[in-house]
Formats: sequence, structure tokens, C-alpha cells
Amino acid sequence: MEEHLQYWAILKRRWLPTSIVFGLLLALSVVKTVIETPIYQVTGQLVLKKNATSSLTGVGNQLGQLESSVSGRPLGTEVAVLRSLPLAERTLNALHLNLQPLVFLNELQVKNLLDTDIIELDYTDTDPRKAASIINTLMKVYIENDINANRAQTRSARDFIAQQLPLTKAALQAAEQKLQYFKQQNRVLDLKAEASSSVSILTDLDRQVAATRSDLASQTARMESIQKIFGMSSQEAVVAGFVGESPSTSLVLGQLQDIQQKIQVIGLSLTDTHPTIINLKEQEIVLKKELQRQIKQSFIGNAGRLNQSTNPERIVQLRGQGLQQGLLGNYASAEAERLSLQVRLKALAEIIKSYRERANTLPQLELQQRQLEREIAATEFSYQNLLARYQELQVAENLQVSNALVVTPALIPGIPIKSRQYINLLQGLISGLVLGGATAFILEKLDKTIKTSKSARDLLDYTLLGYIPPFSNGNPIPEVIVKDKPNSPVSEAFRMLQTNLRVFNSEQPIKVIVVSSAVPKEGKSTIAANLAVSMSQLGRKVLLVDADLRNPSQHKIWEIPNEFGLSHVLRSQSDLESAVSEVVSNLEVLTAGELNNNPAALLDSSQMAVFVGQVALKYDFVIIDTPPLTLAADATILGKLANGILFVVRPGVADADSISLSKDMLEKAGQNVLGIAINGIQASQQYSDYTMSKV
Repeated sequence: MEEHLQYWAILKRRWLPTSIVFGLLLALSVVKTVIETPIYQVTGQLVLKKNATSSLTGVGNQLGQLESSVSGRPLGTEVAVLRSLPLAERTLNALHLNLQPLVFLNELQVKNLLDTDIIELDYTDTDPRKAASIINTLMKVYIENDINANRAQTRSARDFIAQQLPLTKAALQAAEQKLQYFKQQNRVLDLKAEASSSVSILTDLDRQVAATRSDLASQTARMESIQKIFGMSSQEAVVAGFVGESPSTSLVLGQLQDIQQKIQVIGLSLTDTHPTIINLKEQEIVLKKELQRQIKQSFIGNAGRLNQSTNPERIVQLRGQGLQQGLLGNYASAEAERLSLQVRLKALAEIIKSYRERANTLPQLELQQRQLEREIAATEFSYQNLLARYQELQVAENLQVSNALVVTPALIPGIPIKSRQYINLLQGLISGLVLGGATAFILEKLDKTIKTSKSARDLLDYTLLGYIPPFSNGNPIPEVIVKDKPNSPVSEAFRMLQTNLRVFNSEQPIKVIVVSSAVPKEGKSTIAANLAVSMSQLGRKVLLVDADLRNPSQHKIWEIPNEFGLSHVLRSQSDLESAVSEVVSNLEVLTAGELNNNPAALLDSSQMAVFVGQVALKYDFVIIDTPPLTLAADATILGKLANGILFVVRPGVADADSISLSKDMLEKAGQNVLGIAINGIQASQQYSDYTMSKV
């Protein structure tokens, strides 16, 4: 609060220069507004679209996609692009304007409308057509730049995919060749179908083995029964050659085994009506007949051995019965069938072994095949995806799609804007206030004088006897206001001063008072004159002595002659009664008299001491007007002869250094300071000082 009051006090003290600066700047702004060339403002609007193109990468990235967010960063980025130096240069070059880009950008305003995807561009210029062309060209350049940026991004993505396509295709071909080699090496067609069919095939083969064994047992039993008829044992049948151990028989058996094995293997995948199966079965029948023939020949070739080893009676019996030839045929047929069944069992065993070995390898083969198929599927998916993206990029590159669209083109304005006029006046008003205040504070800073009564009291630390308001009659010589206007507030202030002078110094009789100040122009002589009148109005006999022998002023104040005065009395050139002049009732004035080359010696003489003693006895009060303390030592000389010194201070005239020096001189001289009278202080300033002292 105290600081604010101090600022206000400074502005009040410096109101004249502050008002001059403020008025001058305001007048300049008015003149500028009047003579300024009309300014036109044009506006254009762009809308920023989302999802301008389809996805190009398949992972959700949109080419040139702008997404508004809470922070508004993407839109803010586009605002910065519109205000960028490259776009400004391209715009100016397109219009062939000889304008600096920075100057152009200074007049360009770009902003995002709140809660929208619209960007507004404003430009001001003295030429409305030029301003409209600039905004429209800038929006066109921005859209072209956006298209080029999108196309460059698309081209870059397309080039990258074009590099990846051959590599991915080669990887796909390598994976397919790897699977093909795997199937060829392992004879793989359909592992799942093969696995499911292997169970039924093995079951069927087991059934065939069981049936073949049953047939083999039947044929073996048949042979044994024939052998009993012949009365031969198994060993005898072998000896007789019934087992068919000739090379030709072995050859036929080998061929029969191959044919039967082929029938079993091919029959697993072909029906019985298939030509291949029919042909193989026909070959099987021929081989079986050939086997029977070979057995018969072998048996006949060994007939002698049979007759020798067989019971002759049994042979005669067989021959007699006519059965030998039929039994031999049956025996040969049974032997051939038995050998064929043995071959069939051997072929079935080899086939079953082969299928079981194959079935055991199927899980591992299926696992390897799935791995190879997954590798092909993944590679093919990547290849197809890249190929699709490549085609999309080729289309997108030729679309020339922009994320921005002109919503409102810039139109040529018909009337200039008025806001610039208000801006000029506002600038003048603000500048006037700022510079006016700055002027006041700079002057205050340069002015070393004290500004308030509080500052004076703080520096002197003496008793405050009264405030004297400023007064003037407009003449160079101050008026004696107590005499001329006894009922005025100023006269009342002097009466309060003389009352306080006596009240605050009641412990000692006050008869002789020296009035002085720190520097000239503080009004000490005027205060001495009015204080003398105020005392005389109380009916006291008062003498006012002008002891300023260097620059006397009391004769001017009272408009009386200065032919004889204090200097004449001290040199005994005139007596006191002849030198004094009665100016009002009970008040006489002793002027300074002629100037002296050494006034300090004259005032410090014994004659002065005798003079002070005489007038103290003759008058009730003696008031002595002396020079300022910083100019001469007269006040300190006379202060020793008087009851005390009344120190006059005028804020705005006296500076802190002079006041401090005066106080130091008074203290070193051992002067009795009766108090201080603060001159030139308004009543409102008194209250302000009081308020600030209480804060």
C-alpha cells in the first residue's frame, strides 16, 4: 500500500511533464490514424481432411492422415507449415512480388478455429487485390506442397516394396522347391489319406494271410492223404522228387512269386476289373499250370524210384484199381497249389513289412511336410500382401490427393478495416501512459531533492512545529499573508506554528529566534516575516532583523528602504531607533543595511552580541532572518546568541545531502534547534504523509 501511494505521489509531483508526454504521443497516434493509408484485410479458410487415402502399409498407417488430438499438435504443425519461410518464398515468387519473406510473414496471421479442423489465414495490405492474390496463392502452394509430399511418401514406399518383391518371390520359389524335393524323396502324395488307408490295407493283408494259411493247411492235408494212399512217408515223397526241386521248377516258383506280389501291391489301389490286375492274374494262372506240369514231369522222371521205394503190393493194388494215374494228377495239383500258397504267404509277409515300416515313418514325414507347408504359406502371404500394396501404391501415386481443401477463398474486400485505427489510438494511449509514467519516474530519479515531509522528518529527526501551505500572489516578492489575509488557512497555519514554537519549548523562555534553512529558495524569509506578524497580533512587541548581509530580502518583502540597517547599527553608524521601521502594529523591521565584504566577522563581533542583548531586553520576541546553512556560517554564529534556531524545509527544493550537511553543522556547533517548519505542503499531502508513516 505504501509503495502504491509513493508511486501516486510521484505522478502528482510530475504531472506536468507526464501530461506533456502523454498528450504528445496520443496526438501523434491521432495524426498517424488520420494520414495513414487505408489497410485492407482478406481472409481464406482451409479444412484439413482425415483419411485422405486408403491404407498403404496394411498396419493402419494412413497416408497423410491428420488426427486431431487434445493437444492439437497435428493442426499446430500445419499452421507452422503455412507460416514457414519456404512456402512464403514460393508464394512471393509465384506472384513476382518484390517483398521480403519476413515482412510478408509479419502481416500474415494463421490460426486454427476452436474445436474444428479449419485453419484461417488473414493478411493485411494497402492493396486489396494484392492481399487476396497472396492468400489464394499461398493456399494453392500449400495444397501443391501437400500433394507432392504425399506422392513422395507414396513413391518411397513403392520403391521399398519393389525391392522386397523379388526377394520374397525367390524365397517362395525356394520353399516350394524344397517341398517338392521332400515329396519326391519320400514318395509323398497325401500323407493324411495314406495314413488312414494304411490301417485298412494292413487289415486286409492280415485277412489274406489268414486265408492263405488256411488254404495252405488244406492243401498240405490233401497231399498227406494222397501220400498215405501211396503208402509213402514224407521222407519218401522227398526222395521220390515230389517236392519239385528241379531248376525249372524253382524258376517257375520265382516268377509266380513276383506276379503274386505285384497282384497284392497293385490290387491295393486298383480294382479286380482293372486291365492290369486281369493281365497279372492271367499270368498267375499260366504260371500255376506250368508249375503243375513241372511237378508231374519231375514225378514221372522219378517213377522208378517210386516203384523201388514203395510197397510193391500197394503199387499192384493201385494199378489194379486203375487209380495210379488219377492220384498222380491230384498229387501234382495239390503240390503246385501248396507251393503257390507258400509263395503267396512270402509275398504277403514282405508287403506287410513294407507297409508297417512306411506307417512308422508317416508321423515324422507329416511333421516335416507341415513345417514346409507353413513356410510356403507365410512366404506366399507376404508376397501376395506386398504385391497388393505395390499395386495400391501405383494407383495412389497417380491420385494426387491432398489432405487440405479450400473452404473459403480470399475475396477482394470493398472497405478497409477499422481495427487498425483503433489499434493506432490504443497504441498511442498505452505508449503515452507508459512513457509518461517513465518520464515521471526518470525525473524523480534525477531529482535529488526530498519529496515528502516524511523524508525531511526522517533526515532531521527534529520536532515538527507545523506545515505551511503554499501561497503566492503572483509577484516575485512574496506577500505577508498573515497581514493581508488574516483569516486565510495559511494565516492559521502560521498562528499554529508560533503556538507550537512556544508550547514545545516551554521549558525555556523563547525571545530570540534564528530562522534558517539548508539551501536558498526554501521560503525562510517569508516564514520569518509572517511568523513575526503572527506574534505581533498577540499584542507582543516584535523585532524582525534581516541578518542576511549577503542577499537581504526583508526590505523587499515589506517594501521599505534599506539605507540604514543592521550593518550600520553594528558599526555605530546609526542607532537602533533610527534604523528600525514599524511595518504593522507591534512589529518593527531592521533591514540588513549596506552589504559588507566580511559579514561573518561583523556578525561574530562583540557588537553583535551587545546588539542581541539590547533587543532581547527591549522586545518580547526577536526574529533573525539568516542565510542558508550550506552557504554561510552566519546562522550558527547567531544561533549561539539566540534561544534557538527554527529550521525551514521545503520539499522539492532541498536535497537530502544538503539537509544532512546542515544537520551535521548544527550538531557540531552545538546549536539548539527549536524544531522544523515544513513549507509548501498541501493539506492532502500532509494526510498522505501521515498515512504512509502509519503503514
